[in-house]
Amino acid sequence: MADTNVTAGYAAQLKAAQRELPVATAAAARFPKGRTITSASPFATEAGAQAEGARLAAFYAFPLVEDVAIVAGARADLQGRCIAADCRRLDYRPGDLVFVIGAQELDNGTTSLTVLKRVGA
Repeated sequence: MADTNVTAGYAAQLKAAQRELPVATAAAARFPKGRTITSASPFATEAGAQAEGARLAAFYAFPLVEDVAIVAGARADLQGRCIAADCRRLDYRPGDLVFVIGAQELDNGTTSLTVLKRVGA
């Protein structure tokens, strides 16, 4: 791997302590005893970090339910991704968004996905 020079300012930013950027959401008023979520992100700008914080806050603004769904094929690549789900067995509507927190490929050519879905969204 070749050495890459970075500017002194960018090097200082990479070495700096993590900053906390609070994100306010409308859900905070509904759940005054809510949770605090921290997330490290690769965003280089404060605007990018704020946008990601708002996306996470919107997802976690409602109670969550954990479900397990079986999908066709080897799909371990879905772990850590937000996907649109269509699973009548779990009472999901087409386009419902879920966050895949676990993916285990099974011997029969399917994958067991553990997902989080917002309740009451």
